[in-house]
Amino acid sequence: MSEEEIKESYTVRDVKRFLFGFGEIKVAYDGNRKAVRDFYDNVEGATKTRGGFFEGKKATDIFIYAMCLGRNLGESLPYEKDPETKKTDRRATIDLKHFADQPEYVWMMVSTALEETKNSQGGPTMDIFREPKKILDICEGYANAGIGELIKMANNATRDDMFRGYALKLRELVEETQN
Repeated sequence: MSEEEIKESYTVRDVKRFLFGFGEIKVAYDGNRKAVRDFYDNVEGATKTRGGFFEGKKATDIFIYAMCLGRNLGESLPYEKDPETKKTDRRATIDLKHFADQPEYVWMMVSTALEETKNSQGGPTMDIFREPKKILDICEGYANAGIGELIKMANNATRDDMFRGYALKLRELVEETQN
């Protein structure tokens, strides 16, 4: 195969082969946090019908948005343990194959993991690709931190302005970059 044929046979938008290397791993959220569980569980219900920010969106969209907010906050949270059972509830419900339709989401996850696993000189290492599960662990930690912020944004919505909380957060982020 010539170099030109190789370039034509692979595109960064075709992430199916890359995701195949992850195996049957699913992306998860923290099931021990009721507000988080309710937010994800309603993605196919209320958010589609009430005209909200995530109307017509999927759990992958919520996960990525939460991950980006967590990364922006610089916070990563582990899964909470249930006070009674002392066990975590990792709700692994988001199949990785759903990310194949959104290649930018896959590359956002990879870049987040690469940023987190820099070598001693501050450069990215390729070690993360030996353990695809670690990419998800890193991203899930950021999503666990960011989902609280996302829920606050959703709770700032009013009947007249469903996007109010999101607009306020966007304005805050823009102001941060200007200072």
